[in-house]
Amino acid sequence: MTKKNKSVLTTTILIACMTLSFKLLGFVKQSVIAYYFGTTAETDAYNLAFTFVGTMTSALVRAISISMVSIYTHTLIQKGKEAASKLICACLEFMLPIAPFILLLVYMLTPVIAKILGPTYTPSETEMLRHYLYICYPLFVFSIFTMIGTALMDSNKDFVVSRTESFFTSSVTIACCVLLYSTQAVTSLVIAQYISYILFITLLFLRGRRYVNFSFVRFRDVPELKVILTAALPVFIGNSVFQINKIVDGSISSSLGEGNATALAYAIVLEDLVINVIVNNVVDVLYVNFSNYAAEGNTKKLSETMTSAVNAMICIMAPISIITCMCAKEIVSIVFLRGRFDENSLMMTSAALIGYAVGFISAGVRDIASRGLYAFKDTKGPMYTGFFAVACNVLFSIVLSRYIGIMGVTLASSIFLTVNFVINSLILKKYMPDYTLVQFIPTLLKQVPGCILLILLIICIKYFISNAILIFISSAILGLTLYIVILSRMHISEINIVVEKGLNRIKNVMK
Repeated sequence: MTKKNKSVLTTTILIACMTLSFKLLGFVKQSVIAYYFGTTAETDAYNLAFTFVGTMTSALVRAISISMVSIYTHTLIQKGKEAASKLICACLEFMLPIAPFILLLVYMLTPVIAKILGPTYTPSETEMLRHYLYICYPLFVFSIFTMIGTALMDSNKDFVVSRTESFFTSSVTIACCVLLYSTQAVTSLVIAQYISYILFITLLFLRGRRYVNFSFVRFRDVPELKVILTAALPVFIGNSVFQINKIVDGSISSSLGEGNATALAYAIVLEDLVINVIVNNVVDVLYVNFSNYAAEGNTKKLSETMTSAVNAMICIMAPISIITCMCAKEIVSIVFLRGRFDENSLMMTSAALIGYAVGFISAGVRDIASRGLYAFKDTKGPMYTGFFAVACNVLFSIVLSRYIGIMGVTLASSIFLTVNFVINSLILKKYMPDYTLVQFIPTLLKQVPGCILLILLIICIKYFISNAILIFISSAILGLTLYIVILSRMHISEINIVVEKGLNRIKNVMK
């Protein structure tokens, strides 16, 4: 294992531990929210509005930031820090003036947007949804700073600062729920978002000064901006397609009855623990390295790193997916079952979580494949595959929700991720001829014995134990230990590297 690969692994583990700590605080936040608000029509309206603003943000701003990482890295390597600094300033100067026009447009279209988000809502429920849309829209402006600032940190491999956003969000939300619930009710959650954004942006600005000399620049002096915008357009279209997927999920869930939209939001919180701690951290670290390999023309190293990452992701996510599916009710009850979050809320949220958990592997490998394409500055490929995958998701969401309710909506999302990964992998062969899906079949087959034994173990644990906390802890500790032991005997190199590194760290601590 090379020194560079060890550094990547160490960085990933450090960030994962840090993110896990913040996510545990996030669990406390969500428990507080569930305690005070439960799953009601008003929380449905808030979650639909906040999710819509988040999807609008991801579609536009994240398209810029994803493209910016690759171009910024290339500029930093080829032209130096001053040129890269001007590029960041140019991105901010470009984004800020167009934000008011976007806000004006969505304010004008709010009646239509509310109707799409809540197609079966009564006039009073629609009015409540419009209220939350109005007060959530300005969060889009704040997200411009956070998205570009986070991209800047990641490009410079300063991953720690960009991961503190959840700390601010969780801490402020808990405080606002406790202090403002009696007077502001659900609106206190919106206030918390504004305060946490301000705190996080301040931190990004102070930290960013070591990488950027903030000043006004002329666009004609920064030719890389045009490259970013050209690359961002298909990413924006592709992201818009993905966000339509979320809007459709929210719309369908709102039509399934009161509380379903909120249950979907709670399930997303639990899904995010896995996605943010494992998938996003691994992918963000890998993407910077992918971009470096692509800029250097080292296609062979990029292909090897990507193949190793996909195999490791399969091995990591398979047992987590099984444990989450089989212990979904216990997980939800541990985190949320108190206060106004009742048994009905428990059943809806557990069902939604199972649908998401089925796609954990697909979520991880899909992001690795798409980042590989972005590293080659291919943003059109993911855009086209996104259209097809989202069409599949919409179709399956509508059909499956009729038969299995909220679980059908989230299960369709898992199918969508799988389809997206397969198609993106086929496109990657254009850049890396030796990259193929067939090479992952042995790793998938080696999961079968561990999966079967893990399922049997959890069934036995549930037979002898009735306490939700003990069931989950026993399943997680014993199940993951059993799974790692089995995989280490299967001669999977990625697992052996992780086990070896873990044992070495334990030996160093014991010395």
